[in-house]
Amino acid sequence: MRDATFRQAAGLANSSWTSFQSYSHPDRYIRHYSYLLRLDPISDTRSRADATFRVTS
Repeated sequence: MRDATFRQAAGLANSSWTSFQSYSHPDRYIRHYSYLLRLDPISDTRSRADATFRVTS
C-alpha cells in the first residue's frame, strides 16, 4: 500500500506552496505534464515548477 502514499513537502519551486513526495520512491514527486499527473524524478527547474502546487480548500 505504500505505493499510493505521499508526503506533503515544501514546494520545490516555491516554499509557500506544496509538493507531494512519494513515500516508497523518495526521489520522485507528483508532477503535472501535458495535462497528466505523473510520478517523476525532479531534474531541472521546469520539472520543479511542474511538481509544485497551491493547495486550496
